[in-house]
Amino acid sequence: MVWFRQHLPASLKDSGNAVVKMCVRQYPFLVEIFGQEKSTYFLKQVKEIADRHVREDEFFSRDTDDYFYFLLNDIDKDIICDRLNSFFYDLNENIDIGNIYYQLAFYCGVSIYDGEGDPEKNAELLMTHVQFALEKAKGAHINFIWFFDSELHITEELENYIESHMHQALENKEFKLFLQPKKNLHTGKLEGAEALVRWKPSNGRILSPNQFIPLFEKNGFCVELDFYMIRQACCQINSWINQGIEPVPISVNQSKLVFFERDYVETLQQILDEHQIPAELIVLEILEGLAMDSTDLLNERIGALQKAGFRISLDDFGSGYSSMNTLSRLKINELKLDRGFLFSNSSLDRERNSLILEQIIQLSHKLGISTVAEGVETVEDEELVRSIGCDVGQGYLYHAPISAAEFTEIYMVDRKAPR
Repeated sequence: MVWFRQHLPASLKDSGNAVVKMCVRQYPFLVEIFGQEKSTYFLKQVKEIADRHVREDEFFSRDTDDYFYFLLNDIDKDIICDRLNSFFYDLNENIDIGNIYYQLAFYCGVSIYDGEGDPEKNAELLMTHVQFALEKAKGAHINFIWFFDSELHITEELENYIESHMHQALENKEFKLFLQPKKNLHTGKLEGAEALVRWKPSNGRILSPNQFIPLFEKNGFCVELDFYMIRQACCQINSWINQGIEPVPISVNQSKLVFFERDYVETLQQILDEHQIPAELIVLEILEGLAMDSTDLLNERIGALQKAGFRISLDDFGSGYSSMNTLSRLKINELKLDRGFLFSNSSLDRERNSLILEQIIQLSHKLGISTVAEGVETVEDEELVRSIGCDVGQGYLYHAPISAAEFTEIYMVDRKAPR
């Protein structure tokens, strides 16, 4: 990269250029399977084929083992894509790894220079932008080419802001506890609440979870945030108790990273002890994706948490790869059914979904698992899930997520014990 970066400013043209960063998706696997010698030969073949695809006044350079930088003289996106796809095809047709054919996959990030501005400054930006575009490409399909554009620039600026401010925001308590009610579908009574996070920076700009949670899961900050939200939930429950209000359980989402922390159970118990909160008032929600990992390891952790008094809820069931078999193997207390079961474009789909839902609910009850319907937005939704035996409803029909103070005023005042 050093060589490429040094030669980039002087090579930028007034007519414009494209900087490309390419990643060979399976290179670490190739090293492991074929060994270093054949993998080195593979890289030599990539270089030879790349030589045939760059023009006389263009150049390329290898960064680390599986990353390559290219400077192209085209700025038209269609032409760039055609050239790169032709390169991918040539690589797959002509690379030989020990007489074994292996289908290669590639990711590319592309940043385009329009020919204006200071070449040195633009070179630095191009290198930053192409890396950002490559990261986005990696999250997409194989052989995917991602161009850095104004929309991606906004995303980059937001992510840079988030990562540079997240620790201070946690210290300043800018992450706020919002609550959404969970209603008993048969009595209409309040059964509990789900804790949802909102980020309210000092600049007044409110950030929704989908703007920062995926990044936190990627950079690991979700571990700190998860424990913080547990503390906030315990603090709120403690406040209700001190006001003479009968508390309801609060469900708190837990990421995969925090759920398998070495001292996870002990840390949770310490938080409960600090706030003098019984564990049964905290429901730990895990995503169904966790069930795709080792069920034995997951059940071991669930068992330890249940022994400590916590209830475990499996969130978004039906949104991914979960199955009846998964449900039967996990020792959970609660199952949250994905909104997708309620949303359909035809009466036939809705009828089929309701039959599936009914079977899931019946099996859950036989296993001693309570059920929650997420995304209840209409009276018709409520009537459907009630008629097929679901226990609890949650959604905008009852209320959107609101601040803990508003939730207390609307739902908890009536639970205050008479003096």
